[in-house]
Amino acid sequence: MKKAVVAGGKESRGTSVSGIRRELMRMPNANQVDRSAHYGVQDNDDFISSESDRQLLLIKQQDEELDELSASVERIGGVGLTIHDELVAQEKIIDGLGLEMDSTSNRLDFVQKKVAMVMKKAGAKGQIMMILFLVVLFIILFVLVFLT
Repeated sequence: MKKAVVAGGKESRGTSVSGIRRELMRMPNANQVDRSAHYGVQDNDDFISSESDRQLLLIKQQDEELDELSASVERIGGVGLTIHDELVAQEKIIDGLGLEMDSTSNRLDFVQKKVAMVMKKAGAKGQIMMILFLVVLFIILFVLVFLT
């Protein structure tokens, strides 16, 4: 406080107000402020540089991960297209099988109707004769195939 009072007296002699404030706040003189400011600026520059490097490294890692993800998505897309092609081929096969089944079913219906007409015309006596004829035919074919 004494220094402040003495400084107040010196102020009237031409000392600056900033000198008094520095003394009261016990701030270093201008040369010391410049050196500490220089070190502070250097520390800030180092911090900014290290943060910039860290951010660039993070961006590089993210780019690599995105490249890997892109490659995985392309592989999955290729697998999806292969599955699609396989399903289309199987659909064609099933459609063809369905058409063959319809055709066979129509022919079987036609044959069953013809057999029903023949059975109606033949009556009970004709049915017995037809069964006997088929049994004799079976025996003859059996003998020809297995005994010759």
